[in-house]
Amino acid sequence: MYNSIIIENFSNPCHSGKVTSPDFSIELGNPVCGDKIIVQGVISDDRVITESRFQAWGCATTIATANIFCGYLLNRCLDAIRGIKTEKINELLGELEPSQYHCLEMLRELFQKAGEISSDKQYN
Repeated sequence: MYNSIIIENFSNPCHSGKVTSPDFSIELGNPVCGDKIIVQGVISDDRVITESRFQAWGCATTIATANIFCGYLLNRCLDAIRGIKTEKINELLGELEPSQYHCLEMLRELFQKAGEISSDKQYN
């Protein structure tokens, strides 16, 4: 069963698509289930993410995960993203079924990779 957070973000993935001229791109996949997420974004001169889009292939929870991640990035400073606490990451997807835990791992990895984004706009 899907929780309301997953249903909303899968049913209305408002951050899906591609960025025309991205400053960064994050790509990851899960070799066990074959899910894949690509996130692209734009960073302003004051180090704020002003655009964040994703492409995802996989289950409903994977698509929701990508949408939630992009929504979290939007209008946040790179330093705030680097400082996110594990507890907050764990809360973003809500309560998951055991078969959905791989998406929590993917979300943690997305945040790890986002923490490596530099503000000099040469991360691609």
